[in-house]
Amino acid sequence: MKAHEIMTRNVICVNDDATVEDAARLMTRNRISGLPVINSHGMLVGLVTEHDLIAKEGRTVKEIMTRSVISVSADTEVEHIQHLLTNQRIRRVPVVENGKVVGIVSRSDLVRQIAMRWVCGVCGEIVRTLDPPRHCPRCGADTHAFTREVVPPGM
Repeated sequence: MKAHEIMTRNVICVNDDATVEDAARLMTRNRISGLPVINSHGMLVGLVTEHDLIAKEGRTVKEIMTRSVISVSADTEVEHIQHLLTNQRIRRVPVVENGKVVGIVSRSDLVRQIAMRWVCGVCGEIVRTLDPPRHCPRCGADTHAFTREVVPPGM
């Protein structure tokens, strides 16, 4: 499985010249704990998190953001992303193409991936949804044929 299959596509970003207060409002309003930071050309230049907001001093996002951002491409294997998030102790990784943010994969995306896998007991079809499907798209079996399969992300 690849990043583009599980990433959040509508990424909320903040400009590097935005104020710290603007970034805090964006995070609060959208109930997120970090934002990719982009420059005036739309290129990824950093990441700002709740930790940056409360632990660092500065007026603008550019002054407090983390500059050394780990990013991945849309074709990066989910297993590799899982490894990055756990071993680098980060909560999110921007998905970048040609320097521009096209998505983001967070820990919650990996958790959602675990919760969404249903397997048809009749034909083996895998369906990804939070609730069991009403019917199998392949064989037509009803919802009772499905079982939730818990597989670690990337498998």
